[in-house]
Amino acid sequence: MSDAASVDSGYSGPVRLLALDGGGIRGLSGLVILREIMKRIEAERGLGTTPRPCDYFDMIGGSGTGGLLAIMLGRLGMSVDEAIGAYVEFAKTVFSDRKWFFKNETFKATVLERVIKKIIRDKEEDPEARMKTDKPTTNCKTFVCAMSAVNLAAPRIFRSYDVKENQTYNCKIWEAARATSAASSFFKSIDIGQEGLKERFIDGGLRCNNPVQQVRDEAHLVYGKGCEVACIVSIGAGHPNVIALRKPSAFQRILPTGLIKVLEGIAADCESIAEGFEKEYTDKKPRVYFRLNVQQGLQNVSLAEWDKLSEVKTHTLQYTAETKVGKHIDHLKELLTAGALLESVTRDDELI
Repeated sequence: MSDAASVDSGYSGPVRLLALDGGGIRGLSGLVILREIMKRIEAERGLGTTPRPCDYFDMIGGSGTGGLLAIMLGRLGMSVDEAIGAYVEFAKTVFSDRKWFFKNETFKATVLERVIKKIIRDKEEDPEARMKTDKPTTNCKTFVCAMSAVNLAAPRIFRSYDVKENQTYNCKIWEAARATSAASSFFKSIDIGQEGLKERFIDGGLRCNNPVQQVRDEAHLVYGKGCEVACIVSIGAGHPNVIALRKPSAFQRILPTGLIKVLEGIAADCESIAEGFEKEYTDKKPRVYFRLNVQQGLQNVSLAEWDKLSEVKTHTLQYTAETKVGKHIDHLKELLTAGALLESVTRDDELI
């Protein structure tokens, strides 16, 4: 979408929306799914190189790991392959360095911050750059969800763009990534805001691990409630029962029982939200809502088991190879490429 699609433009063209679930290292699954979508677009249009998601989605929102991926793909403008490489290195580094057993959190927030800043710097961005800037890297509007540590009523949205109401603090990119990924008992919380008025934030997954509702709400806020939607793509990080209690892994056995129940509740809530959207959009023609989420194979992969990244990739590739899933991806490819062609024509008209 061109710059004409701003808050004040009154633009009413079809918008393409992407929501990315949280899910720890299983977030790699979402990248593998996106890679398949982008590869099919490359083949369809004869591009020669694999396109970036930021060139085909007008808005990307995420929570938890999905928030970090949203920043990589939307705010920093990474290709899927770049994001996969960065995320694999991120997972290995962050989840290999555990704290001593008597500490409150399992992993070091200092390591998390360092790795996030390196990802930003590697994209030739100032590691202290803000989410919203006068010279954005891409036209893709990007946000992440986080929760106030003292008020869990609703998620706080950290954006790369302006809105007409409830504009939140324009934090640094790394702060937004830290806030959305500060999973309870994994990393300590983070304080964000102006000096003297900082607020404490924790993982957005506590209330919106599946942020599809927030993505749609943001689209209404930016483009208007009557905006035409080309597609709403919601990508999960594996079916429920992601914390298996029957035969827990060594990592799972060190997790507090209370945290395990919270994580199970989050997984179930993701599917409940997805089911609600499916019911709402099932009879609407043409189809605009797509939920892509691996059904089998990831149940026994915990959030931080980085040594199982290959398993995540294998099960996801098996999922995208399924006939029904392949048809959904082809349908989605058509919707995304139609939007890109329309945008190209619009830009050409603007140059005349």
